[in-house]
Amino acid sequence: MRLTIHKIAWMGIAAALVAGCQQIDENPHWNPMADYPPWTYDAPFYYRPSAEAQPVESVGKGIDVYYSRSDYFFAKHPGGCQLTGSPRIAVWFSTDEGKNWETAGHFGVEQTHFLFQAEKDARHWVRFVGPGQEKTAKGPVPLPHRIYVVDRKAPEIAIAVKPAPWDDEEKKVPHIYKAGDDVAIGWAVRDINLKSDSIKLESCIGKVPFQLAWGRFRGALPQTGRRVIKIPPEAARDGSIRFRIEAEDKAGNVAAVMTTGLIVKGTGEATSQPAARPAGDFTADAPHKPQRPGWPEAGSLLRSGITIKLEWMPEIARDYKNIVLQLTTNDKLTWKTLAKDLKPGVPTTWKTPEISSRFCRVRIVAVDADGQMILLAQSGMFRISKNGTPTKIGPVKVEDPEAF
Repeated sequence: MRLTIHKIAWMGIAAALVAGCQQIDENPHWNPMADYPPWTYDAPFYYRPSAEAQPVESVGKGIDVYYSRSDYFFAKHPGGCQLTGSPRIAVWFSTDEGKNWETAGHFGVEQTHFLFQAEKDARHWVRFVGPGQEKTAKGPVPLPHRIYVVDRKAPEIAIAVKPAPWDDEEKKVPHIYKAGDDVAIGWAVRDINLKSDSIKLESCIGKVPFQLAWGRFRGALPQTGRRVIKIPPEAARDGSIRFRIEAEDKAGNVAAVMTTGLIVKGTGEATSQPAARPAGDFTADAPHKPQRPGWPEAGSLLRSGITIKLEWMPEIARDYKNIVLQLTTNDKLTWKTLAKDLKPGVPTTWKTPEISSRFCRVRIVAVDADGQMILLAQSGMFRISKNGTPTKIGPVKVEDPEAF
């Protein structure tokens, strides 16, 4: 019984000691951002942006709207810089369209940009309070001096293909497409700050890792839509084609979604030339004239170091500027520009390099205002040889082994 009483006593003393160590906040409603004196915001140095942000749009009475894809953004001093000896400009903000306002801080002496950290994605109404600014906010809801929209989420995109790429629900049996088949591409894009005319439809022919050039279809797309596309013959030659939708919001967030590789087979029709020609079809007086003068045909052999006159361009080239001709000698891994400033209807010349390669292609691309390349035409694979004969593949018999 005595041990029990001692235990109870010690427990009471321990509880009293614990209670005595607890500290009570004497000022639970203290707000440092509002209660700090202005001089506490002075600092030895300040951060400033490497490039001045530009407004994307204006609303109301000339209120500029800025967009940021980061939770940090710079708000420029309304007078250019906080002058020494003058009261500091305070930065107020609201995320509920002016119903409630909070103090973000003050500009320090000689500070040009206030670094603001947003707590969430929202439209931040910003007002500046101090010398040179309106003393009172007029109206029931004070209007902002600027609006900074923090948007860190890329657009949401959905894409669908019909006929579907798979013939079964388990996605184990691929659907086989043929050149000339009509494929319906459907899409839907959702973003509250979507940039107008930013939705693009592109396609790429070939298999990984050779999908380096995406060709863009003309015209901007609506947020939801459907387009029927005919599979080109080039897709049957390379065996695969993909489509993708790309979109961008006003903050600069870019999203892209692509289809799986659609397997494309040939039509089964014979494409090679017959062994014998009918009488009168080919004579010395009527030599063979290519349909695309200067454009290498698939499987052809070209000598190295020769100059070729290109007189053909696709009809779609009339809709573009900054057109260039490029060559690859490693089957689309790398490309080299052969000619620039091509014009439809105006012949141009290009020269084959002094190499031997079995993996050559040429392509015509256009460069848009954003620096992106748009594929207009691409040839089949052909050969370039220094001696004008196909490069030898495999082992070669050595007549004199002792020479090595």
